[in-house]
Amino acid sequence: MAVLEKIRVKFGILITVLVALALLSFILDPQTLRSAFDRFSADNKVGSMNGKSISYKDYYEELNNYTEIAKLMGQNPSSEEEHARLRDAAWQSIFDNEVFIPKAASAGLSVGEEEMLDLTQGRTISPVLMQQGLFVDANGNFSREALADFVQSIDADETGSAAAYWSFLEESVYRQQLYSKYASLIEKSDILSALEKTRLIAEGNATADVDFVFSPIPFATDSTITVSSDEIRKYYNEHKNLYRQPANRDIEYVMWEVVPSAQDFADTRAEFDELYEQFAQADNLKAFVTLNSDSKWNPYYFTEDQLSVTPEFQETAFHKPVGEISPVAVEDNSYAAMRVADVRMMADSARVYYKVYPLSEEATAEAFIASQQARPDASQFTEMGWVTQDGLLANGLQDFSPVFDARDKVFKVKSTANQAVFALYVPEKTKAQKKVQIATILKRVLPSDDTYRDFQMKAVEFADACDGKLANFEKIALEQNLPVIPITNMTQAQRRIGPADNAREVVSWVFDKKTRAGDVSDLKIVDNKYYFVTAVTATRKEGYADVRDVASQISTILTGRKAVEKKLAEVRTQIAGLTTMEEVAEALSSTVTHIPGMSFGSLQYSQNDPALIGAAAVAPENTIESVGGTIGVYVFEVTGRSAGSFYSEADAAIQNSRKAQYHANVMQNVIANEADIKDNRARFY
Repeated sequence: MAVLEKIRVKFGILITVLVALALLSFILDPQTLRSAFDRFSADNKVGSMNGKSISYKDYYEELNNYTEIAKLMGQNPSSEEEHARLRDAAWQSIFDNEVFIPKAASAGLSVGEEEMLDLTQGRTISPVLMQQGLFVDANGNFSREALADFVQSIDADETGSAAAYWSFLEESVYRQQLYSKYASLIEKSDILSALEKTRLIAEGNATADVDFVFSPIPFATDSTITVSSDEIRKYYNEHKNLYRQPANRDIEYVMWEVVPSAQDFADTRAEFDELYEQFAQADNLKAFVTLNSDSKWNPYYFTEDQLSVTPEFQETAFHKPVGEISPVAVEDNSYAAMRVADVRMMADSARVYYKVYPLSEEATAEAFIASQQARPDASQFTEMGWVTQDGLLANGLQDFSPVFDARDKVFKVKSTANQAVFALYVPEKTKAQKKVQIATILKRVLPSDDTYRDFQMKAVEFADACDGKLANFEKIALEQNLPVIPITNMTQAQRRIGPADNAREVVSWVFDKKTRAGDVSDLKIVDNKYYFVTAVTATRKEGYADVRDVASQISTILTGRKAVEKKLAEVRTQIAGLTTMEEVAEALSSTVTHIPGMSFGSLQYSQNDPALIGAAAVAPENTIESVGGTIGVYVFEVTGRSAGSFYSEADAAIQNSRKAQYHANVMQNVIANEADIKDNRARFY
């Protein structure tokens, strides 16, 4: 049990899987999973990988494993963000087992027993273990001793918690090592042959001095340029892979955000005014704030520069008698006031050494402190290093605050929170300055039950009047002057709609099998704050987008190309017979731009249009040429070329290394695409 308690003390958040980013995100809590499994037992496939279906039951079991690990760490995931991390980790684990690990095995990769022993207890400790807060020393550095102590204590833990946690870590180490090996294999596969190296060096060292004049295509629509349906379909067929899409929907929604009413403000102000009078007379400010304020007690001591609050608060804190209450501040739907709780002359930071004793050995600690008062011996302490208020508060060591104004070099701190007595040695600290601790009472203005009821009645009346029909939705929204907000190409993975971070109930309805284009939802309440009524205006299946849906996009592309072609023909006519770039610039009402040392193989000029760079790389010297670019036409002249030696083999190797790194970065996405992953999870909640 002691081992489990140690784990919980060391960890503030759940340790998440470190092997890779989760491929797909979605939201599903265990309670919803269980009920949904019962509801959809006849069709319980949450997705598929490599053609193998992933059942609801299998996914639930994997998610439950990660939930149990969270509980083992002393966590009880409650927020949507915490549940999302667990769900992503569970989905990632299934991906690893079904897709990545077999892929790595087919490439001849494995992690053997001796290698695992070395990664977990040997000379080459895995980064997974080195990043765990449980295995660090007092200075926050990885400690082999702490790791060894934990491993040796596993058998002594009768609860089995330590063994379960170690098994989780070993699995994470194994997967991280496989990912590392696969990435290394990809990187080493990017071989730079002698021929490629020679070409890269030649391209990098071949430079051209270029003068050019740019003539843009007009912004206004050219009525003489038309694009036929045959041209659109031809382009679509030639670039069809660009228009592959997941299942998606177009929606429109009306949303009511519940906000406090004028009466809510008045009621809260009356309550705060009464509290204000009591606060002005209170003796125990910490207790008063704890019992009455919507904000927590803050033990921090501020300098005048650090106290970034309202001018009235700053004036009260540093230029009024201690104990005087500030005027009422109104900000962000809240009322607040403050009083100074304490004033101290304090240093910003102090160098701290410590020695720790159990509470039961307080007398021993006092005897040690007495022996160190005359001539403190730093070797008898453990160095914590230079500390600040922020560092102590972040680590739950607020009891150590006397180190900033300690008069004795060695003194005692009794910490009930840590169940320990500390002997502290402070050999040096920064210069002391005036700091204040402030007590703040705050009351937030929240919507009352009546306000919630008023908003809900409006939303329900609108939803009922729509009667599930899009035509009614649009008509009534227009009559009531309600803002209708569209979303195009929504996928099942979407979590956020407008200001609502967790709008999965809305998304779930949109992608329900029974929902059709033209349907309107009933009232959906999100986070007990946002009221949604949603209409589906279009539905699209997974696969290639219909050519009609992308026709306007393609038409824009083809229109742009034709506009450049037309502009190029016009420019060539305008500059026919001209012999200098200055004459060209005058004819085109533009100016000449000079680029020295442009190189086809260098990234230095990547901000220029690729069409210009490519054309200049092969154009003859001292000849006026023209080429169509992305949004206009370039007329240019290569005024000189040179072959230097500044682009070296090292530069070629760096460029190849960048390519290899890119390949490693996209590795998981490529593997996922090959596995043809299907995600149907949004149907289950």
